[in-house]
Amino acid sequence: MKVSNCGYNYKESSEFFTERPEGVGEYLFLIVRSPARIVMNGQTQYTKGNNVILYQKGSAQYFGAHNAEFINDWVQFDLEKDDLIYLENIGIQFDTLMQFANVHPLSRIVKQLFEERWSKSPYADDTKTLLLRLLLIKLAEQISNHAAVSSQYAMRLSILRNEIFRYPERNWTIESICTSLDISSSYLYVSYKRMFGSSIKEDVITSRIDRSKYLLTNTDDNISSISHSVGYDNDVHFMYIFKKKTGLTPTQYRNSFNTNFKYVQHLCKTES
Repeated sequence: MKVSNCGYNYKESSEFFTERPEGVGEYLFLIVRSPARIVMNGQTQYTKGNNVILYQKGSAQYFGAHNAEFINDWVQFDLEKDDLIYLENIGIQFDTLMQFANVHPLSRIVKQLFEERWSKSPYADDTKTLLLRLLLIKLAEQISNHAAVSSQYAMRLSILRNEIFRYPERNWTIESICTSLDISSSYLYVSYKRMFGSSIKEDVITSRIDRSKYLLTNTDDNISSISHSVGYDNDVHFMYIFKKKTGLTPTQYRNSFNTNFKYVQHLCKTES
């Protein structure tokens, strides 16, 4: 494990974009701290920053700015066979775009590496090797912590969705949910959509329409009462949403169900 070159807090213009179809001939540890456009496996991804990529030797590298100054830290290095086995054992993968809440702990180590470039100490190379190893270990910690947090939030989001369908009458707002889960609205939206294929708003509406269908066909409650019992303060808004989702007004839905139910009862009596 040996460092050959590094850079800390490098800044490029908003037009900057790197294209290296064959990589740089060494391994590259790249920390992207600004909004960026990154192409991996033929797919373009736009990120807000706080990204890390560990490029395999010879892997294509396509990355650059996205509507802002491009800020990055980087380390070029080489590895022995035993080093590759070690990285595999601690869970580090190459050529994978990783996003974290905070990359500053990693950047600080790159800064130390950068400062060691000018050291006249006879132990400078050993120090850089130790710092590189520390950088990779800290990356492994970030990956592990991120996975643990993701797993924790996956459980919380599953509970949240179950609650939405159990209690459609509650005042489900993004603000209150974010506060209870202690996460940002953007993280909530993306994570929920990725897990369930629908947004929180869509699930709230679905749960309310499902409950109102049950009440329309199993009770004699009037439309206003049903509207309030499923979380709508405005009857007109409830009727608008219901028709938009079912193609029928609540009254039409109830009458249609009753007509079909009476017809089935008639058939049963005829057959008996």
